[in-house]
Amino acid sequence: MLENLLPLAAVAGGSFVLALSGALVPGPMFSATLAGSHRHGFWFGPGVVLGHALAEAPVVAALLLGLSQVLQAPWLLIIIGSVGGATMALMGVGMIRRVRRPPPAMAAAVAGQETAGVRPFRLRAVLTGFTTSVLNPYWYLWWVTQPAMLLVSARANGWPGVAAFFVGHISADLVWYSAAALGVSRGRRFLDGRAYQALLVVCALILFAMAGLFLVLAAEQLLD
Repeated sequence: MLENLLPLAAVAGGSFVLALSGALVPGPMFSATLAGSHRHGFWFGPGVVLGHALAEAPVVAALLLGLSQVLQAPWLLIIIGSVGGATMALMGVGMIRRVRRPPPAMAAAVAGQETAGVRPFRLRAVLTGFTTSVLNPYWYLWWVTQPAMLLVSARANGWPGVAAFFVGHISADLVWYSAAALGVSRGRRFLDGRAYQALLVVCALILFAMAGLFLVLAAEQLLD
């Protein structure tokens, strides 16, 4: 029994470390998580990861079915880069507009949450995780390069190995984004006024930078 579990544990552990190395790099999903968690509370973070997982499951299945070449097709990268760049830019504009509004009253926000009750997985959070994943061309490039060898090892252990790979991968995202969401939501008292506005500006700048990278990638593919 132990001999059967050790390979699965190794796959899950390797997948966890690999995914964590990618999750630690700030990107559009991380920026959206910080802003959303401050506005909607801790559960926005796990909700984003749920949407992210819903986007990643088909990609893992596609790679196992040998469709990695499709994900590297120039025409697909052009579409994803263009649409993703425009979407990230619009999200950044939305955050900048929010900066110009008065920051939400923390006492009123807390009272509203107590009245409405706890909503662990808001649809907004799930959609945020899904869209910031599928509209990110670098997310596709990461999947067809970084975890390729580990996926081969996982597949050698059958579908339990694939499940271990996916659980390890999502666990890394869940740990990191939940920690970030917890820090931001619990730190609301320190993020009133200008601190809150500064957080939105930083998140918006990251989104603008990612939008520029997406559009450059699309342009490079178009010119090749």
